[in-house]
Amino acid sequence: MPYGNNMENKNNNPPQKENEDKENINQKSKKPVAKDLVTLKHVEVKKQEISPEARDLAQTLKERYLEHDQFERLSNDEITILETFMNKRLFLERIAIIANQSRIPLGIPGFTKAELEEILKNLTSKGYIESQMVGEKNVYFLTERGKYRIQ
Repeated sequence: MPYGNNMENKNNNPPQKENEDKENINQKSKKPVAKDLVTLKHVEVKKQEISPEARDLAQTLKERYLEHDQFERLSNDEITILETFMNKRLFLERIAIIANQSRIPLGIPGFTKAELEEILKNLTSKGYIESQMVGEKNVYFLTERGKYRIQ
């Protein structure tokens, strides 16, 4: 028994009828495709111009921001000292303890008393902290500008 005879008669449909069925299905399923239904047009795109009022407003806001706070002028040590406060009033010894807790385990030498006093003096001159005499010692606390900086 040759294999070819079994294959031809498998569907029991003559090959000519199969071709006609396929053509009928193709004609019925030919629906319009989306790209045939849509016509595309070229659209000119213009760059958006900034109005003079918007430009002036942006410049004014930028100037006010720079006048209001220039945080980028703080050193890493000054930022570290500022962040030790957390809305508290602190003596110099307590500032030294808090600031050095994170430095010493990392192998960074701790702040000396002279270094801390210099940093606190700089922060006071920049308006981030204030100090008052309590007894014989200075107590340091954040100003509004300092509170805003560490938020």
